[in-house]
Amino acid sequence: MSKLMIIPKSLGKVNQFIALIMKAALAVNLTVMVGIVFYAVISRNMLHASIAWAEELSRILFLWLVFSGAVLGLHYREHLGLTILVDRFNPRWKLIFEMVAWVLIIVVTRAMINGGHRIVEVVHSARTPALGLPTSIKYWPVLVAGYAMILISIENLLFRTADLVKGLRHKS
Repeated sequence: MSKLMIIPKSLGKVNQFIALIMKAALAVNLTVMVGIVFYAVISRNMLHASIAWAEELSRILFLWLVFSGAVLGLHYREHLGLTILVDRFNPRWKLIFEMVAWVLIIVVTRAMINGGHRIVEVVHSARTPALGLPTSIKYWPVLVAGYAMILISIENLLFRTADLVKGLRHKS
């Protein structure tokens, strides 16, 4: 049984590292975004000068913020879940439904990644108007978050599979 746990435990360490990076990025991102928006509001209201790049950069940072939060929500299992039906099942069936849910998360996330790759390919040569950054920077959070979510989902799926195997061994 311990050999069965090597991969999920190793993947768990990778996912802990990813979560740490996401937390740090989220904190820096939020701080910078608040600073930029504050500066833009002060500039617009007191100096009567609008800053073109501030709105563009804050939008890009917001996208990164949202997708980083989604990864952390999944990692800490704080995402929205409807368990009213599943809670009525016995532990083995709960485990099976949880495994199915992790597989579905992987499938949907893979579709999200495929769409993200297509969009990045289409806009690869375009530039943002105010900052002149590659437009694809707005779509990279989809890809980064998608791959991180797949790793998290695989880890959880492997742990639930090991739990099911352990439960079946104890039954026999």
